[in-house]
Amino acid sequence: MKRIFLIGDPVGHSLSPVMQNAAFRACGLDWQYELLETPRAQLGETVSRLRTNGFVSANVTIPHKEAVIEFLDDLTDHARQVGAVNTIIKRDDKLIGENTDVYGFTQALREASVELRGARAVILGAGGAARAAAFALAEHGAARIAIMNRTESRAVKLVDDLCAHFPNLAVAVNSIAALATADLVVNATSVGMSPHENASPMRWAFPPGVVAIDLVYRPLHTRFLREAERAGARPIGGVSMLVHQGAAAFKLWTGQDAPVELMLDATMKTLRNGHA
Repeated sequence: MKRIFLIGDPVGHSLSPVMQNAAFRACGLDWQYELLETPRAQLGETVSRLRTNGFVSANVTIPHKEAVIEFLDDLTDHARQVGAVNTIIKRDDKLIGENTDVYGFTQALREASVELRGARAVILGAGGAARAAAFALAEHGAARIAIMNRTESRAVKLVDDLCAHFPNLAVAVNSIAALATADLVVNATSVGMSPHENASPMRWAFPPGVVAIDLVYRPLHTRFLREAERAGARPIGGVSMLVHQGAAAFKLWTGQDAPVELMLDATMKTLRNGHA
């Protein structure tokens, strides 16, 4: 049996094992996707375990998408540009960091018919998920991206990295004015994730008609999304991004096209059966 880890802290909320193991079974693969809760101090040791026999590759989730980079042998050009890794590929005994979150975010918005070109976006957070969302938007022609984050230095670093690759992009940090004229508001923090369902990172009013995207997918209807809907915004949850980034990782690991609909069905069944 081949094994794949999800490395993060916490990981107990994750539905990646549900969808990936369903996909492995459907494709006749004797593979197993497992959770591996890893405190920051043990991250290097955990990554080293991937080099042993039996471990194919891994996913990386909060809060290690940036910190994991120092323990890898190389990055794809895309992961290097984004500055965050959510997928590790084991190739010729080398561990290569990739980012499938950018693809997952883009596909989720396309499915929802959200126009990215010319969009004025506000992203809450400045970690690995925020980086993926920001670079996805920039790559597809967003007009302006504002980063809102409690630690301003992290927001500034993300904006600087964006400008290095997209010099014509309008950017802002912790700008209430940008929020007032936004087309998209993205929660790229973990605030509101189970078991803290009553929390929301949104401390300001949602602009009327804005598209509100929560990358948290568990619970299905977060406080962020409920408040957005009450304010007249259009709410979009995080399940689609989860599935599409997972499908892209599946293809990288196995060389096979992922059964996307089956992965989505397995995820939604778990959420709707009260396990959210």
